[in-house]
Amino acid sequence: MHEDYEYVKSLEKEVDELESEKADFSNIYDLLLNSGVSKDVICSYLHSLSDLNAHTGLQCLYLHKVKECECLAQKLSKQTESVNKEVHNNLLKSFSKTLKTLDFS
Repeated sequence: MHEDYEYVKSLEKEVDELESEKADFSNIYDLLLNSGVSKDVICSYLHSLSDLNAHTGLQCLYLHKVKECECLAQKLSKQTESVNKEVHNNLLKSFSKTLKTLDFS
């Protein structure tokens, strides 16, 4: 009977150890689950940062194109001014020649 009592005590001890291991496992599982969620959140955050970087890159490209257009507009404006002056001078010369040939003096 003493042997049965010792056997029951050893079983109870094993059950307590298993309960303790179960609690440890549960804690580790919860920790891993929380870490997994945290990693998902971090991955989502990093993904949003990469989207932000892509968006920023597009904005920089847009600004570069705007500046390029402004430069082209300035060049075109200068060329137009030059052409306008040239046309104006040519018209004055033609008008002068026409006046001379008609001799309105």
